[in-house]
Amino acid sequence: MLKKLLILVVCLGLCNTTWTQSLLIDLENEIEQVEGYPIAVDTLEEFIQSYYILLDSEEYLKGFSFIKRDKNVIPDSDTLLGGFLYKLMELRSGLRDRVTIYQIGDSHIKPGFFSTTARSSLIKYFEQSNSGNSPILSYQFTGIIGASYKNLLGNESIFRRCRELEPDLIVISLGTNDAQGTYNAQRFRSELQAFMKKLSTYQGEAEILFTLPPDTNKYGRHNADVPKVSAEIAAYAESNHHACWNLAEVMGGRGSIVKWRAQDFASSDLVHFSPKGYMLQGYLFYDAIMQAYKSRTETSG
Repeated sequence: MLKKLLILVVCLGLCNTTWTQSLLIDLENEIEQVEGYPIAVDTLEEFIQSYYILLDSEEYLKGFSFIKRDKNVIPDSDTLLGGFLYKLMELRSGLRDRVTIYQIGDSHIKPGFFSTTARSSLIKYFEQSNSGNSPILSYQFTGIIGASYKNLLGNESIFRRCRELEPDLIVISLGTNDAQGTYNAQRFRSELQAFMKKLSTYQGEAEILFTLPPDTNKYGRHNADVPKVSAEIAAYAESNHHACWNLAEVMGGRGSIVKWRAQDFASSDLVHFSPKGYMLQGYLFYDAIMQAYKSRTETSG
């Protein structure tokens, strides 16, 4: 096991972009979900755990000055995610048996690096109760290549999954594909509202957290439509009392995809990311949730 972990660490640090891209493509083709967990669980889990010790190191993260750690927050989380955070408190103390998170997204989450990193990190902290029980933090995800608010509207399996899981939190990670092609604000606003209206009939008591799309390029230059899409999602979230996590801002803002590429965190298309780039995003997402959680526990006395 140790030998395999060492090999994986070396690969993460030294393998070239061609390798990471080919691995990403293979996983996109092969990873399916069994109870929300990739079939290649041992391989992916080992891959993530070999990198986790670096992700959990402040010194390592300080090496990437373009990441805006001070922006890595979920605004108004105590109000907008209060119920979910309280359930996490109950899970942590052994007063609740299960908390379920369901993430819906596009190709950014399909390979499993983002979601499984967030999942592993959360489990490490929350599946430890003081009561002798065995609490479960279930983090399930569905990622579909090319997914947008428009084309997921007719995907009945996603909505049925929401009803079956009865999640406590629904994480929506869409927007990249909505910002591709010719963007029209009014059309996108209508597509977003239609998707959310349908989701509302399936979500039960789940709270909603949007992860705003990452900084990307389009037609060989910065995609100026990503901030527009993000602004529309954020405005909708504010009007409907949902939470947002601004990934592009945490990445470093406008043009940060180029800096991620320079560190082998992004693919050559400057739209997608390498495995370790997605794992970094998953860890930052976990970190934002933990900040919200700790803020909630402090206010709860």
